[in-house]
Amino acid sequence: MSRILLATTGSLGDLFPYLAVAAGLQGRGHQVTIATAEGYRGRVEAAGLGFAPMRPSMPEGEPDLAAFARAMDRRTGPEFVWRTLVAEPIRDAYADLMAASEGVALILASPVAAAAPMVAERRGLPWAPAYLQPFTLFSAEDPGIPGGYDWLWRAEWLRRLAGPAIRSVARWMVGRWSREVAGFRAELGLAPATDPILNAASPPAFSLSLFSPLLSRVEPPPTGFPFWDEPAPMPRELARFLAAGPPPLVFTLGSAAIYAPGRFFAESLEAARLLGQRAVLLTGTAANRAALGPLPPGMLAVDYLPHSALFPSASAIIHQGGIGTSAQAMRAGRPMLVVPFSHDQPDNAARLARLGIAASLPATRYRAEGAARALEPLLDNPEVEARAGAIGRVIRAEDGVGAACDRVEAWLGGR
Repeated sequence: MSRILLATTGSLGDLFPYLAVAAGLQGRGHQVTIATAEGYRGRVEAAGLGFAPMRPSMPEGEPDLAAFARAMDRRTGPEFVWRTLVAEPIRDAYADLMAASEGVALILASPVAAAAPMVAERRGLPWAPAYLQPFTLFSAEDPGIPGGYDWLWRAEWLRRLAGPAIRSVARWMVGRWSREVAGFRAELGLAPATDPILNAASPPAFSLSLFSPLLSRVEPPPTGFPFWDEPAPMPRELARFLAAGPPPLVFTLGSAAIYAPGRFFAESLEAARLLGQRAVLLTGTAANRAALGPLPPGMLAVDYLPHSALFPSASAIIHQGGIGTSAQAMRAGRPMLVVPFSHDQPDNAARLARLGIAASLPATRYRAEGAARALEPLLDNPEVEARAGAIGRVIRAEDGVGAACDRVEAWLGGR
C-alpha cells in the first residue's frame, strides 16, 4: 500500500477524472487523498477519499459571471485562467500542498496544479503529470491546434510541420504568464523550470494521458477515459418527456461555459424548431432556464443531470467541446455538433470531426440557422450514426481507470 496525493483545480470536468482514478487506486489498497478547492470537499469525501484543501478556493455564493466570460474568451481566456488559477495563488497552493504531501509516496497532478512539482522538488518526492486532453500535452508529433488555426487540420503533414512551432510558442507564452511562479521558485531556492508548462526543473517520473487513444496516439499510450458517474435519479418530468416521443436533441455547455452562455440556449431552441426536432436543454443554472421563459411543446429545460444519464437517449448532442463532455458523448455513441469557446475545446472539436462523428461551429458564430444547417447532415446520415455507434462501443470497452492504476502500480513496483 502506498500513500498517493492527487492535485487538481478547475471545474467539475477537471475533478471527475481524478475522482475516478483515485477511487480505483484506493480500491486496490492504496491510501489516496485529493487536494483541490474547498468547494469540492463534499464530493471527494462522499466518494470515500481523503480530502485536502488546495487554493484557489471556489468563491461562495453566486458565481462571478464576468470572470467566467473572461475565462471563456477564445483569445484571452487561457492567459486569464492561467494567471487566476496558477500564477496569482501559487504561494497559497504551495503551502496547502506542502501540508497535504507529508508522508506520501507519489504526487499525481493536473498540469494546472503547478505547485505540485515545486512541492515534489522541495520534498524529494516523485511526481507525475496526469493529462486530461491531447491539447495540454503540447506534443510536437500530434500537436493540439489553438482556436482560430483550424485550417492546420486540413492536412496531416501541415499539422505535423506546425507542431514544433506551436510547442515553442506555447512554452514562451506560458513562461511569460508565469513570471510570478518563476520568482517564487527562486525564493524557495529551486532551480529554474526547464519546462514552464509543467513548472518543473527535471522530467517527471512518468506521465498519464487520461483520454482515449481514438483522440490521439501518443507515447506512452493513453489509458482511455476514466469516467466518474455521479448517481442521480432521472427527474420524472424528464423521464415522461423522453418516453413521449422520438429521441431529442440534447444541448449542454458542460460545467464552466454554462456561466457564460451568451445566446446559446435561445439559439438552440430556435434551431430545434427549425429542424422540427424535440429538444432537452441542460441549462446548468436556474437563471439560464428562467431566461428562456415558457417553452414551446416538445422542448424541456433541466438545470442539471449527469451526462451519462441523458446522452444515450439523444438523437444528437450539441456541446461546448470540453473533454469531459466530449468523452461522455463519445461513450453514448451519438453524433455531435461541437460549439467550442476556448482552451482545449477547438482542438477537441477538430479531433471529433476527424473521427467522422461531429461537426463544429465556433461559439462566436453560433446562430439558429447555422446550427440547423450543421445538424441536418448529422441527423440524416446513417453512416455518421453508424460511426458514432461503433466509437461508442470502443469507448465503453476501454478501462481507463484500470489502465491508469496499472501504470501507477507498475511505476511504484519498479522503483
